[in-house]
Amino acid sequence: MEAHLQQRIVGAIVLVTLGVIFIPALLDGSGYRSRQAQDIRVKEKPEFPPLSQKEVKPIATPLETIKQNQAEARKSDAEDHQKKTIKSFALQVGTFDSNENAEKLRDELRKAGYTTFIVKTESNGKTSYKVRIGPELEYSVLEKIKTDIRKSHKIDAYIVNHP
Repeated sequence: MEAHLQQRIVGAIVLVTLGVIFIPALLDGSGYRSRQAQDIRVKEKPEFPPLSQKEVKPIATPLETIKQNQAEARKSDAEDHQKKTIKSFALQVGTFDSNENAEKLRDELRKAGYTTFIVKTESNGKTSYKVRIGPELEYSVLEKIKTDIRKSHKIDAYIVNHP
């Protein structure tokens, strides 16, 4: 063999031998602990209270939730309906001290085709009888009747809340 090739083979053997000797010394992990700044400690087992001490709320099924919502809606609708009063109006055409005079005007207006009624009221120990036409839900209907009464019977009436 040539001398040049022999030198190369010997050099390669020397490098491999040095690697086998020194590489395990560098990779043994001895420098790992010195590079770590802090120790990480984990508890072995977390502590949980026993399950018998936990109270679990029952979970409503979707069907139960829907039924409950419908019941609440019906209840609130009923309350709203009770709170809402239908607003109606009446046309007061006369106030009398005697019931006979009130009945005469009532009968006269009934003959003319109007729906009339008498309301008995007491104020300061004095009884009065009010003759009214209606009741009507629409204010405008009573305004028309008011102008008709003024023309036909010459009575100046005014619209009041009913009852």
